[in-house]
Amino acid sequence: MPKNTPENLILGAIFLVSELLLSFIIVSFVKLLEPTMAVFEIVFYRYLLCLPLLIFYGSWSLGIQFLRINNIPVLFLRSIFGFMGLSFWFLAIAHIDISLATALANTMPIFITILSILIGKETVGRRRIVAVLFGFGGVLVLLLPINAEVSLLGTLYALSGAFFAGLMFVYIRMLGKSDATISTAIWYNSAGVIFSAVLWVILPNQSPKEMQLETGISNISILVLIGIVASFQQFFLAQSHRYAEASALAPLHYIAIPIGVLVGVVFFEEVITGKFIVGTLIIVGVNYYIFLRERAAARNESE
Repeated sequence: MPKNTPENLILGAIFLVSELLLSFIIVSFVKLLEPTMAVFEIVFYRYLLCLPLLIFYGSWSLGIQFLRINNIPVLFLRSIFGFMGLSFWFLAIAHIDISLATALANTMPIFITILSILIGKETVGRRRIVAVLFGFGGVLVLLLPINAEVSLLGTLYALSGAFFAGLMFVYIRMLGKSDATISTAIWYNSAGVIFSAVLWVILPNQSPKEMQLETGISNISILVLIGIVASFQQFFLAQSHRYAEASALAPLHYIAIPIGVLVGVVFFEEVITGKFIVGTLIIVGVNYYIFLRERAAARNESE
């Protein structure tokens, strides 16, 4: 947190919850657009149209140094894995229910724990390792028994998105020690424009079927809205961490699950089953336990 920014947990929480709400507005737009547009076309415009506000905010807050990056190799890896995480997330939304995709996306802290051991060389006790195993048990409860109603491809997309998002956050932790968050966000989104443009062009069968939704709203109008909402989403996320520490805000991320369920049920007529509730509770419980263990470990290191 910048030294000249006073800590305000309530304000930080408001910014983070607002960011989560905006993320589901984007998800809903993606769900609506996907039948008529290529997913990587949507990803391309999401990255491109969110850049203007980020650049404005970066230049306003950091001045002429707003594009300065000290750790370029780590930024490159953060950009690659962030792009893959977002792309798989959008692909998952296109293939499975928003509620299921959201529950599976919350396996990210489990992946972060594993990746922190393998990449960050962090020490993790046996209790957290057991918790990770229980977390994957929750995933199995969500998915088994496999039937025709569950898209294996969509499930794989959701878990891949969580895995690559976990990788991204490992490198974000590393970048946070050397570079400003808004600077890395601008470079990350700029890289996303290039990556998605290439995939949009080279992947087969990526031509849109129609030019507008059944509602009569043009695709380009929705794409502009996605870009604008994504701008504020990233702005709110950055602001939340200006006013509160990431560890203090971490439990609020679980609000994403009830929001995802509400959006899926109300707007897309999704059905919530008993095994979905049980599997989701296991994943959330494991994640919360991992969070508590990380806080305890951090306190021990500071003493």
